Amino acid sequence: MSSSSRIVLLPGPVGDRALVSRMRAGDDQAYRDCYELHAPRTLALLARMLRDRSMAEEILQETFVSVFRKLGQYRGDAPFGAWIRGIAVRRALNALRDESRRIPIGAGPADGIDAGAEGDLTRRDLAKQLLGLIDKLGEDKRIAILLHAEGYTAAEIGEMTHAPRATVLARIARGRAELVRLAADADRPGDGRSREGVTRG
Repeated sequence: MSSSSRIVLLPGPVGDRALVSRMRAGDDQAYRDCYELHAPRTLALLARMLRDRSMAEEILQETFVSVFRKLGQYRGDAPFGAWIRGIAVRRALNALRDESRRIPIGAGPADGIDAGAEGDLTRRDLAKQLLGLIDKLGEDKRIAILLHAEGYTAAEIGEMTHAPRATVLARIARGRAELVRLAADADRPGDGRSREGVTRG
């Protein structure tokens, strides 16, 4: 299909249905459109979850192979992009369980998360600082916070992580509280531990 006759994808459910219909009809360009439309955001989420760019890219490819293979299972109950990212998240969680020793504990945000047009340096620095703080959370809280930020409900996160909804809500609440404490400690380097020691003493 030439660039002049290429179909413009509409946002929302109508666009989802049109894209899925084209793929089910065997339209090769539709598969490429699907990848171009949904791969960047999916990769960003995987990179933040795994803290390993190469592993994130590998799982991204596996995700889209699975998406194209399971296309008949998509019923349209959720936005197509969310369905794709759900598959990616489940694969990432399996990778974390199977290969957690390969993930550096103290690693910062994966390279390339904020790749693109040059933005405001202060905003980018703040974003990196936030991701750095999120990296300090325990795995369960970190993943719950990231998925919640992606727009998934506690029930959906619970289904992905095989945890009760109440447990997910607790992880999100504890994760947020811990982020507040970490941010406060970062604002007063070297002071937090001394105060804590005095209080406990």
